[in-house]
Amino acid sequence: MAEQIAKFRFLRYSIIKSSIEIDDGKVVDEDLTVEFSQEGAECIENNLYKHTLGVDIVDKNNVMRISIVVVGLFEFDSDIDEKLKATFFNSSAPAILFPYVRAYVTTLTGLSGVNPVILPTLNLSMRQSK
Repeated sequence: MAEQIAKFRFLRYSIIKSSIEIDDGKVVDEDLTVEFSQEGAECIENNLYKHTLGVDIVDKNNVMRISIVVVGLFEFDSDIDEKLKATFFNSSAPAILFPYVRAYVTTLTGLSGVNPVILPTLNLSMRQSK
């Protein structure tokens, strides 16, 4: 008999924190460091979970610093075991949320008077929480 796997839906995301600092008169280097942090799954109510992903971006010369926190809301059809939940929220949830962060960063930097920062697509399926 095949194991039942809980089906999930991505409901929505919200940018709950956003900051950008750019040192005036200095050139932003295109060599960027992108760091992730996660708060993991928090059950809000039955089968409804929120996942918090933090993204910090700094250029090589520390001229530009961006910090973003995004929360994604996910719904499961049924209860999921802890192992499956950990796998989902350590890899799938960040992979679902990151494209929204990418688009946000491009818009934020483009409207800030510097060349728009276009983050590369990343394979987040193997990343683990900090």
